[in-house]
Amino acid sequence: MGVAGSGGIDERPADGKLAAATSVYLGGLVIGLTLVSFPASSLVLRSIHGFSNEAYGSIYLPQLIAAVAGALAGGAAEGRVSLKAMYVVSLLAFCLAETLLALSAGVSSGTALPMVMAATALFGFGFGFGGGPLNAFAALLFPARQGAAVTALHMCAGAGLTLAPILFAALDRIGLWIAGPVALAVTAGLLALLSLRAPLPIPAREETQTAAGLHPARSLFFWLCAAAAMFYSIAEGTFSNWAIVFLTDERGLDPQAAALALTCFWAALTLGRLLATLIAGWLPPVAFLLSLPLSIMLTQLALPGVGSPVSALIAFAAAGLSCSAFFPMLVAFAAAPTPRAISWIASMLTAAMMVGVGIGSYAIGALRGSEPIAYLYPRSTVAPALCLIATLAAFVLIRRRQSRA
Repeated sequence: MGVAGSGGIDERPADGKLAAATSVYLGGLVIGLTLVSFPASSLVLRSIHGFSNEAYGSIYLPQLIAAVAGALAGGAAEGRVSLKAMYVVSLLAFCLAETLLALSAGVSSGTALPMVMAATALFGFGFGFGGGPLNAFAALLFPARQGAAVTALHMCAGAGLTLAPILFAALDRIGLWIAGPVALAVTAGLLALLSLRAPLPIPAREETQTAAGLHPARSLFFWLCAAAAMFYSIAEGTFSNWAIVFLTDERGLDPQAAALALTCFWAALTLGRLLATLIAGWLPPVAFLLSLPLSIMLTQLALPGVGSPVSALIAFAAAGLSCSAFFPMLVAFAAAPTPRAISWIASMLTAAMMVGVGIGSYAIGALRGSEPIAYLYPRSTVAPALCLIATLAAFVLIRRRQSRA
């Protein structure tokens, strides 16, 4: 198995590369399905165990904390533990998370809540710990088109995000909800076995340095990218986690129409990543990074005007397209000066992203008691504006370094 000087693969048998790509991109799909399996199970958990709104909301706090911890642990383990081992550990964490979710249906209400919280924590840790290696594998499999390869991976995750609510709702209607988490647990377990045998790419074992001779952690360029990831994720959190509350409580839409609007958000996000993958060969990542925050701002300004199911579908589809390719393109952009450090970089950007999602979600919740979400959306444009400033500063800094080289 040859390793290219850029950290990519020189020669790899076609069947071996197919097995590796299957492991990687199916992993992206499993992440998306597993992430949404918990909110998609909200009605079932409430009906079986009578969870209050506060109790149900509390199940996501362990996920956030564990995701940040997992990302930081992944960054620390990079170079000490093989990327394959880290990825397999994350898949096993997903398997255990879905197993606990399925088992929670058969226990008492007092036991179910900590069991589900343990499940979300397992998913969060797996997401943070394995996200870096998964992004690295995609980039190393296709070194000539890293931006497109990483975006395609996130597109697979977006497909899972879009399909999970439909799948779990359909199973619930026929009284087979438990088949959802069981199927995901089995899939994650089998994928872990496949990944153990798949010839996943190995990055070159050389010291990771930037063009200025520094590890990414000591580079202002990297920390500007991390800031951009955090500010971007604040905006994404205001869309995804509060859409149904905004549309039902403040715009009077029925729950089905609100859920469809949220599905449109995830579907448009996935479609946007597909389109970005197709055109990434003609546009550099920075073209997406400088344009999408502006689109997010316009969408946030337009959301208070939503008043009907059709306008809700259009607005949240526009939000999904605006968010679509930003994070995967940011990973490729941040790793460009140090391609061998993409696993560490992706882990750290994932941690920054999870912090941003938490801020965006909880800030809206904290402020909603005094002002409606419709008033908060226009004020939330400060997050994508700061994201744009951080991205632009990172772009100017890297261009100056390149001009001196």
